[in-house]
Amino acid sequence: MDLLLCTYLIGSLSLLNALLVTGTSDSHMFDNNTLALNIILHSKPSSIFVYTDTDNLTQGSSLLALKGYPKNVVYNRVPKSASTTLRYLLRDQAASRGFTILNKEIYVPFLLPIDIQREVASELESAKAPALYERHMYFINFDDFQKPQPVYINVVRDPIQQVISAYYYSRETCINEQRCYFNTTFVNETLDECVRSRSASECVSASQGVSPILPFFCGNLVACEENKTFALQQAKQNIIDYYTVIGIVEELYNFLFVLEHMMPKYFANICRTYMANGMRKENVRSKKTKNSEPTETTKTLLRAALADEYALYEFIKRRFNIQFQQVLQNLAI
Repeated sequence: MDLLLCTYLIGSLSLLNALLVTGTSDSHMFDNNTLALNIILHSKPSSIFVYTDTDNLTQGSSLLALKGYPKNVVYNRVPKSASTTLRYLLRDQAASRGFTILNKEIYVPFLLPIDIQREVASELESAKAPALYERHMYFINFDDFQKPQPVYINVVRDPIQQVISAYYYSRETCINEQRCYFNTTFVNETLDECVRSRSASECVSASQGVSPILPFFCGNLVACEENKTFALQQAKQNIIDYYTVIGIVEELYNFLFVLEHMMPKYFANICRTYMANGMRKENVRSKKTKNSEPTETTKTLLRAALADEYALYEFIKRRFNIQFQQVLQNLAI
């Protein structure tokens, strides 16, 4: 394993040198996004930090085992959570690693009727393996259709930041592309105005062009959209049972780092690709939209309205931090 760590260190140094030579203008985007690289370059992974498993997420076992049939991967992407960046990267990986990628341009609906869920399961099963299916859609339990359960991956974003991005992006696409998925009466309202004139809860709902993250992990039951208490508990259980890796946008490099080491057949060298190419494509769409940063008062009200989303986000973050630590420790053995 010392040889593996040495090899990765050499690769990381070469990658860092390449970034310095190219002089990328996006260096500010690295702020909290390259912890894995910093640890490898400067420290011993096993001695950096220890995250306590307060949720009993590991149940005494490793988080490094794949959940599902390894030749089928599903990324049921959450809107405005680095999905455009990841789509670029996944296409690059499919070309270089030789797996089938099923890129779906279908944006809505996220909640799929049973016949469409069955079609998704059948399409992935019939695709040339190995295959990766990606689409904006709620979690599908493939067991319901007697199909092989895939390896699920995903990434989430700080809920308030996800709301801000989704709120303004939905208005941009409505005005510029005539694709309107919300009540257009309020198309010119800022998020501050929305919260002041109605309620924070309404402003973070589908009626305002915002997609809550809970149903993406809860599934296609109506209760996943209508009962947040149920949705939160079901989402947590589905994550424990079916998701191999869920990262966070704020530590996107670390997410890619974990993918690369857990699933190299799909994701070998994805960190190098991201830092050399992917970051230049990062937020290509969102840079077109001038998001108005909400006031602190609005953010306070939004956080209260997003209490369940934050509970899930923090749950995912704790789980990912433990998993990331386990990968580093595995490299140090």
